[in-house]
Amino acid sequence: MTFGSYWTGIRMVELDPRTGKARAGATVHHLATRPDAPYAVEGPSLVKHGRYYYLFASYDACCAGVNSTYKIRVGRSTAITGPYTDSTGKPLLDGGGDLLLAGHGRYVGTGGESVFRTRGQDWLAYHYYDADDSGTPKLGLNRLGWTKNGWPEVL
Repeated sequence: MTFGSYWTGIRMVELDPRTGKARAGATVHHLATRPDAPYAVEGPSLVKHGRYYYLFASYDACCAGVNSTYKIRVGRSTAITGPYTDSTGKPLLDGGGDLLLAGHGRYVGTGGESVFRTRGQDWLAYHYYDADDSGTPKLGLNRLGWTKNGWPEVL
């Protein structure tokens, strides 16, 4: 299970399938953090595509309507427990992460993402605040493609 606290980064722990709780004595792996203010990274989504595991996470400030600065960043690793790096090789534990989706036009504070596959197509679901509708929170849904180098891109 991946989980993340707004201030202390993204972590992972193995669950016991019988109880749904963390396995006794399980290692808690630290996957991503922000070494600089505002430190905010949370809401991980982990997906395997090809030979890589991709860690999607929400960075910056959520839940302030049209003043939100939430955005989605991504890193990848060949091991589920990391280390995760961005396309330049910068570790997500050192603040790395490629920008996948940020606010644009009426779509403000894009984040809280999940990646899923249906009918052979990958999708990115997220929330945003609609600047053209008094900052009403709404669901965003975009097709997700993959570059020749294996990085996700919003279509």
